[in-house]
Amino acid sequence: MQDNINENYILKDGGYSSYEATTDLPRHRWYYYKEGFSPNIVKKAIEQTDIVRGELIIDPFNGSGTTTLTASLMGHSSVGIEVNPFTSFLSDTKTKNVDISELSNSESKLLKSVEKGDRSPLLGYSTFSKTKVLDKWLFNDSVLNAFEGGWLESNSIPGYNSRKLVRLALITAAMQNCNAKRDGKCLRYRENWKDNKFNKSTFIETLRRNLANIKTDIKNTPIQAQSEIIKGDCRVILKKKNEINKFKLCITSPPYLNTFDYTDIYRPELFLGKFINNSKQLYKLRLETVRSHVQAKWFKPTQNDFGLLYQQTMKYINENEANLMDKNIPIMIQAYFEDMLNILILLKRRAAEGAQIWFVVSNSAYAGHEVPVDLIIGDLATQAGWYLKEIGVLRYLKKRKTKYSADITHLRESVIILSKNK
Repeated sequence: MQDNINENYILKDGGYSSYEATTDLPRHRWYYYKEGFSPNIVKKAIEQTDIVRGELIIDPFNGSGTTTLTASLMGHSSVGIEVNPFTSFLSDTKTKNVDISELSNSESKLLKSVEKGDRSPLLGYSTFSKTKVLDKWLFNDSVLNAFEGGWLESNSIPGYNSRKLVRLALITAAMQNCNAKRDGKCLRYRENWKDNKFNKSTFIETLRRNLANIKTDIKNTPIQAQSEIIKGDCRVILKKKNEINKFKLCITSPPYLNTFDYTDIYRPELFLGKFINNSKQLYKLRLETVRSHVQAKWFKPTQNDFGLLYQQTMKYINENEANLMDKNIPIMIQAYFEDMLNILILLKRRAAEGAQIWFVVSNSAYAGHEVPVDLIIGDLATQAGWYLKEIGVLRYLKKRKTKYSADITHLRESVIILSKNK
């Protein structure tokens, strides 16, 4: 299997698995999604598979919607599945076309409502605002109240798509005025965050800019083919939804095997957008995600026949259990690969003749051992009936130093290319 690794892959170190270059791209720039990949890898996959208009492109882990947005801009039909209701909303909203005058007509009343503000239900809730017992808080009160004023006003916008666009602009502005920002598996407070003094005025300034960008991009970069975004767990959706049959290309990147809990990382957006209203609902969503974290008591895996590399990995992990950051990591690894195998089986059933999968993943490290996730998924894919064409190295990610895997400084990030036919 190691022979399938292409260290000299043509896309290596070309920024294909990074979202950083999208910050100025039309529509992508409406919300910065750190965990996304570049639209260039979607374009490259479309180019190399010779897909034509009318043939379906899918992404079962659609995230912020890079696959569906890129496909839509190029005029291809696409379906994205996303379990997180905020990112599902985000990916759907980025592919909307509206009459710009609808947005302009609502803008004046919106800004007046933001200026007036309204009491946010998040004041005093958890770490969202300043309280007597907190020394750090995510949002200053004036930002939350300005946001709430705008959100309530958005209810009066008659057009569904316009309402969604305005709400995205509001959420983006709120996060641009948040005292913390995403950093790996957590939100980290900005350096000297109190000095930023985020308030109603800074919120309005960023909101105006976001609305201007949206109007410019809708005018200059129209959507050529509308995508379909399905909110839900792809492990369930792929079993039920008939309209996903016969895809020609699947471009996706599942959550990495890194214990990151994305429902927690995107907790502010989930609450701001009213997608989640309490911790009970948040925990329920956590149970619906792929088992790549240890923050929930999800159902236990039952399969473990995932090939020799997996067996060698688990033997090492179990023998070095004392060096793990959490005792549940061995069962998380087993559950993760069980999820990946079952998804690959479901995708095979829905693939058209000649279909390909481009699967972007990163290796992980536990107890000082690098887990070769790409190679193990390559094994799983052949079990599921796919032909492994290539595992191309996209880059080596710098790994943050921890006491649990101190000697591993970089992790391989690859694209696994599979085909239905030889």
